[in-house]
Amino acid sequence: SLPYPIPNTQPVSAFLQLFTWEEIKIHNGHGQGQKQWLVIDRKVYDVSKFSRQHPGGSRVISHYAGQDATDAFVAFHVDQVLVSKYLNSLEIGELAPDQPSIEPTKNVSLSL
Repeated sequence: SLPYPIPNTQPVSAFLQLFTWEEIKIHNGHGQGQKQWLVIDRKVYDVSKFSRQHPGGSRVISHYAGQDATDAFVAFHVDQVLVSKYLNSLEIGELAPDQPSIEPTKNVSLSL
């Protein structure tokens, strides 16, 4: 038995909504009632309600809200099958095809 409930899984629409980094960045949880969105492997998730139930605590989700969390997600979630049951129900769309995989301002120091 899991220490937390698995959210109801909803079928993902055949027509996923596409988002830009500009849209994602404003969903960083700041301000009263603000939504928290994360990007993991180009998929966009609304983790606003789930953050309080997150086994690792809400602070880690708040830290990555409005940005790409792929590296942290892979590093801290060993059981991908279990975690995907949660993620699938939180998915709201994906990055638009013309958007880079990481935020344009992230890892600027790595460019040559």
